[in-house]
Order: sequence, then structure tokens, then C-alpha cells
Amino acid sequence: MKTYSIRSGDTLSALAKRFGTTVTALAKANNIANPNKINVGQKLTIPDGFDAPSPRPSTRPAGGGTAPSAPTASGGPARDSNGRQYSTSADGTPQFRQGDAEWGSRTLGRSSSLAAAGCAMTATAMAVSKISGKTINPGQMDAWLDKNGGYAGNGLIWGKAAQMGGLSAAKAGWNLDTINKQVDAGRPVVIGVDYKAGSNGGSNGTDHWITVTGRGQENGKSVYYANDPATGKQITLRAEGGKLVGGPKGYKSTGELVTFSGGNPRPGTAPTGSRPPASTGGTEAANSAGQKPGDLKGLALPAGDLEKGAKGPEVEQLQRALVKLGHMSQADMNTGPGTFGPKTEAALKKFQAAHGVDAIGRYGPKTRAAFEKLGANVGGSGPAGPVTGPTAPGGDGAGVTMAQLRKIMPNLSQAKAEQYLPHLNRAMQEAGINTKERKAMFLAQLAHESGQLRYMEEIASGAAYEGRRDLGNTQPGDGVRFKGRGPIQLTGRSNYRAAGKALGIDLENNPKRAADPDVGFRTAAWFWNSRGLNRFADQGNFREVTRRINGGYNGLADREAYYRRALSVL
Repeated sequence: MKTYSIRSGDTLSALAKRFGTTVTALAKANNIANPNKINVGQKLTIPDGFDAPSPRPSTRPAGGGTAPSAPTASGGPARDSNGRQYSTSADGTPQFRQGDAEWGSRTLGRSSSLAAAGCAMTATAMAVSKISGKTINPGQMDAWLDKNGGYAGNGLIWGKAAQMGGLSAAKAGWNLDTINKQVDAGRPVVIGVDYKAGSNGGSNGTDHWITVTGRGQENGKSVYYANDPATGKQITLRAEGGKLVGGPKGYKSTGELVTFSGGNPRPGTAPTGSRPPASTGGTEAANSAGQKPGDLKGLALPAGDLEKGAKGPEVEQLQRALVKLGHMSQADMNTGPGTFGPKTEAALKKFQAAHGVDAIGRYGPKTRAAFEKLGANVGGSGPAGPVTGPTAPGGDGAGVTMAQLRKIMPNLSQAKAEQYLPHLNRAMQEAGINTKERKAMFLAQLAHESGQLRYMEEIASGAAYEGRRDLGNTQPGDGVRFKGRGPIQLTGRSNYRAAGKALGIDLENNPKRAADPDVGFRTAAWFWNSRGLNRFADQGNFREVTRRINGGYNGLADREAYYRRALSVL
């Protein structure tokens, strides 16, 4: 799946031809009511084309030869709790198609449809059905995930999807031996594949997901069988250079592998019908990170008070905790991420009532203490250290040169550039900002916030922040005391406290240290990774990075101009 930003002069009809799809598919994938009305700058999800009818894929091995000896169906169909029957692959895994009329038009996560972008969830529904013995179709799984916080945007939370079948999920390292052991034990695995060169898919080029169900021999060579959500049919793959390749669209595995534990699978048997579990009650399995529901170990929460009407990343931290605990659905959070509205208030009251706190719907000291008992890191960003960030494949880690920095920020003097460059590069290295895309995104935001690194302290007095409880400004004078400082303009007592805790510096009692370059650039790195911005930089999602830094989209055009310049320079 890829996205496209609408430009002046674009029409859906022209875009449909350009991307090999239809106007109807584009409109459906993006919830566009009037195909004749689209806006410049609007982000479009481009459908895979899997929602269009497609013929049964050829089962003839690549390069000729005889058809595979393995049958495409087992001895009987699988039946879901609604009574509908589905064909199964040889091992008994039900064969679901993401564009099925029953569920294809359902909204996936925030925006797209199952037909256009539901391959990961459909592949998971097939694997979970086989391993759990409960036939859970994609429509049922999507409805359950909507109620139980199973999406991050449009991205599937694997552990939550596995929970529907009483299982656990893990992102395992790519290894054919791992796949062999799993499928031989009757446990299908879900893998990412690249099928369209240059499609700008997800991690490692993944633009589609399939369910590997078994392996066998054809013409004396080892082959693997998989159920393809694109068609709801079985395909054949071969091992080549440590990867799995083949299928109707020249699939090539990308190294992403999801395995499932729990259940009691029996190789070669079809699952029987079973009613999906209720959304509440019962004992839930651990998630893919090994945490049980109710365990908030390492999850960052704000140190300041919050109440209805507050906005910003601190509210989003609270919402994520409430989603994880099951008091708020991901769908509810998606209606206003970072906005403390009625749904957040109601969810917080549920948490408070469940943990012996007065259910007033306000995030205060007693509520923070209750979250801390569950392992949450109040005022911080996790035990691993919020400054240190994940590296990325192919990251050069080399920072930027003096010439590059001054081309990106031409108003920065030579003297200031020489003073700041070592601190900037050290912070980027520490934060894992080590690819062209991450560096460009980071530098663009810093350039806008600090006027090309000319202002390490906010020009305004800071009085406008007085009484801002969402920033932790609870004492008289906090607005001025904790005004914006550093290249990313760190603001508010709670941010100063959290950044200082992470860096081992008492910024709460020495707030002006945040304007010193040796500290300021590290606070920018802390802020960057405490909001998980490398992930959005990797996706090229400039608007989300801006929203998480600014709380809105102020100065978006200026930020984007710096970003384009940085990309060209780097």
C-alpha cells in the first residue's frame, strides 16, 4: 500500500489511470463521498488493486513443470459462527479474501478499507483461525479490533489480533528454519512480501502480507504453500537465496515474519466453527511484546495534571494507556488523538473506578499513582532511555557536514554553525536519526522552531503558558520559568522534568540549562524519540511529525520548505 499527496490539476480519474486502479476503488479506499471534489494536499491511499475480481492464480511452478502435488483444499470447509463456509488449504487453514463482499468495505483502522489495505489483518485471521480452532473471519476480527484497540492508525497490532483467538504473537527474526518448524507443527506464519517495485511499501519494502501454511516437494525441489489474501486462494513459493519468492505477482519476502503461540493446532485438519470471544471478561493472553493486559511497564505518562479541554502529546500518552488497559477503544482515540474530550474523560473515569480512585475524570496525583502501580513511567519515557533511538537498516550514522548544515539553514552564521555542529551530530547519533529521511525531517523541524538555530530561547516572555496544566505548569511563574528553550523549544514544567530525568540533569530547578547547546540538542533528541518520530520520518509522514511537535500544523508550509531543501542537500 502507498500514499499520494494530491497536487493542483489532479483528478481522481487521471490518478486511477496512473496507478492502475479505478475511481470507485480510490473513492472507497479514502472515504470520498464526491469523486469530483478532492483537495490539494489531501493524502490518498492507493489501493493494491486486490479489491478487483481476479482469476484463480496459476498453480504451475515458475519456469514450467507440473502442477503442485499438494491439493488446494482439505477434506472439508471451515465454518464461522455465522454459518458461512470457507474452503481451506491442505493443512486446514481457511482461505479468506480481503475484498470479500461481506467485509471488504469495512473501514480499516482510521481510514482505508479492508479491500484496499486489509491484507495483514486478513492473513492474521487465517493463521489465528487455524491455530486456535475457531474460524474467525476478517469482518469479525476487524469489529473486535475496533472495540479492543487493535490498530495504530491503519497498522495492525499483532498481539491484540492474536488475543482474539486466545493466542500470542511475536515478530520473529527472519529464518526459514523458524518457518519450517512452525508450519510442520500446524502453525501458519504471516510474512511480508514485496510485489510491486517502487511501491514505497512499509518496513523493508513490505507492501503485502500472506499466510504460509505448509511446505512440500515439486520436481524434486522444496516449495512452500501460502494462502493469499489478495485472492483467497493458495499460491506456491520457492526458497531462493534465503527468501521465499513466487506467486501470481512475483512476490519476494521482505524479512518480516509473525509467529503465533498458544492454541492446540493439529496439522492437516480444518478448524470447526466457533463463536468469537466477547470483547470483555476472561483472561487475555500476553501481547507480542510479552506484556499482559494491565501491565504498563515502561509506558510513559505525563507528570502534570490534565482535564477535559486539554490538548497535546501528553493527552495522547494518557489515551494510549487507556487503550492498552481496555478502557478506551482505538477507534474512540482515533476520533481525537491528543484531545481530552468526552470519550477520554469517560475512559479515565472507568480506570479510576477500577483502581480505587475518585471517578472524577481528571488526571491528577492519585490517578498518576494508580498508573505507576501498573508500571507506567510517570514523567519519563521508558526504562530503555528516551534519547537513544532505534537504528535503521542502511543508516549511515554520519550526521551532517558544516556545508550541508549551512545550505539547509542559510541564515545560520559560520560561528554559530561551528559551535552547534558537534552537539547536533552527537544528538542525532544518540537518537538514531541516521538516514537521509530522518535527518531531513529532524533538521526541518528544528530550523522552523528555532529560526534556523538562531534562537535557543523563546523571544516571548512565556507568560502565555501560565496555568497550562497540560504542560505541568501548576505553580505561579511556571509559564515564564519553563518557556520554550533549545532548538526544539522545550516548553512546560512536565517536559523539563521528564527531559532532565532522562538526561540526568536537574532541568526542573535549572531550566535555563535547556538553552545551552550541550543540553539543548539532547533535549531535542529526547523529545523526538519520546514521541516516536523516527517511525513517522521513515514513512515520510511530515504532517504527523509536525502535529506531534506542534500540537497542530502551525508553520506547516515553512517546515515543509526546509524539509524539501534538506532532502535535496542530503
